[in-house]
Amino acid sequence: MSDSTLEPSSVSAAAASPASAPESRPKRFLNLFTVHSAVSVLNFLTYLVASILSIALFVFLNSSQGFVLGQIINLPTSQLGSATGSLTFYDELLTIPMVWVWGVASDRVGRAWVYGLGFLFMGLALVLYTYAQNVFPALLLFRLIFSLGAAAASSMLTAVLADYADDQDRGKIAGLVGAMSGVGALVALFGFLRIPTLFPDPLQGLRITHFIVGGFSIVFGLFAMYALRIKRRDTKPLVSVGTLDQALPADHPPVHDPSASCPVVPHDSTPSRAKTAADLMRTSLAGFRAAADGKVLLGYIGGFLARGDTIIITIFLPLWIYKYYIKTGLCPGESDYNDPNIDVNCRQAYLTASVLGGVAQTLALIGAPIFGWLSDRLYRPIVTMIASVIGFAGYFAMFLTTNPTSSAMYGVVCLVGLGEIGMIVSSLSLVTSKAVPHSVRGSVAGMYSLFGAVGILINSKLGGYLFDAWTEGSPFFVMSIGHAISFVVAIVVIFSDIRQLRKQNSLQSADSESALINAESPSRKEGLLSRLKRRQNEQAELSIYS
Repeated sequence: MSDSTLEPSSVSAAAASPASAPESRPKRFLNLFTVHSAVSVLNFLTYLVASILSIALFVFLNSSQGFVLGQIINLPTSQLGSATGSLTFYDELLTIPMVWVWGVASDRVGRAWVYGLGFLFMGLALVLYTYAQNVFPALLLFRLIFSLGAAAASSMLTAVLADYADDQDRGKIAGLVGAMSGVGALVALFGFLRIPTLFPDPLQGLRITHFIVGGFSIVFGLFAMYALRIKRRDTKPLVSVGTLDQALPADHPPVHDPSASCPVVPHDSTPSRAKTAADLMRTSLAGFRAAADGKVLLGYIGGFLARGDTIIITIFLPLWIYKYYIKTGLCPGESDYNDPNIDVNCRQAYLTASVLGGVAQTLALIGAPIFGWLSDRLYRPIVTMIASVIGFAGYFAMFLTTNPTSSAMYGVVCLVGLGEIGMIVSSLSLVTSKAVPHSVRGSVAGMYSLFGAVGILINSKLGGYLFDAWTEGSPFFVMSIGHAISFVVAIVVIFSDIRQLRKQNSLQSADSESALINAESPSRKEGLLSRLKRRQNEQAELSIYS
């Protein structure tokens, strides 16, 4: 079953209208991906590099932060955990509103400017990071500057995907972006983090590495401002029925394309100040209002879970393994699972955590193109439902497991890795659908990233509290509940669209029969009309129970 099978016919009709002509003439990129006709090779390649670099910068900063705290600021070992947690917490507090702000701004000034500014902010923060003399306020200030850039890059990763990808290959390109994110993590771990070891003085090497990586980010940001700009864009984006009326002012009547039942955004070449302010407010709220569409809401939930998956795999899985080794006496001496030097003091626990985390991420890389292909071949909420089931099975099995060193854990983390990438790819496909108008794609992308940031904040705080107060497996139980909720929402969306499709087919059938009846002779017309009316009444009665 393809995604278009269950889409409302108004969207399909609108896709063929003159207003959507640019969307209906896609082109092939390297004969592998179908993209918007206005997207050039430079546009697409720059976007792929941006998706790699943004993740690489984020992983590099988090991985090197412990060295900055310990070797440059000389923070005591006992305070490293608290300082790291505080910096991450304030980072996410700023990210939550900024991903929405950047998304709305991109609808006004363009994606390329916002994306480029994001890399400028991240590069500036990396250059300054190793010159901080204290945690508060210096390092916190630099971390917040980085957060501004990371929020812009995260929001634009989704918005540019919505602009560039043609709907028939949207899932495939989302899978490619997911795979590029994995490549970005590898670039940071095996590229950026290896540079300091090339210098005899580790402190000097760390500062030079930050300067090199930060400088490259600044140069790339300036380049992206030019390279990500497309030649033209749709001035009359199409939206699904029901979404545009929420975007228009309350006193504005719906506007319809003459060749389709789907309304289009009206174009006014003489905006006033009041109209501009109203447009800005409307665009700002568009991300919230878009959640009235069940598929977009499902995408937001997927974004929440996808970022939560990352926290679970990178923080709580290693923490659980460290604590297990310490409780069972497998670690030498008196180790503490919060010890930042656990990789030295309990090497075996570190290796076990690294192997299991590596298996999960490897399965995620393998699963990215698979879920991308599925998203283009199946109705996309079904793909989200499949990812929810896999994620639920993996996390619930992890919650029930008492020994993280057992061989069964390899199968469990495989399920978790597949569920993670499935949720990322399917949710991206949902929120970048062609049903979302071009004029509010940035706002929707910002809202998607906002849900992801909230997912990180809630899962890290709630998971951390339950990890200490209840059981080590409690963060995995929380995630299994989240995937179960996603499964239920996906089922509701699927059946809702099936019911809507049946209703549309019934109306189209009735219109066709009415046209045939009108062509009949007056003697037969009365009887045929009576039978048609009786059938419509029966269908109306049946729809009450469907």
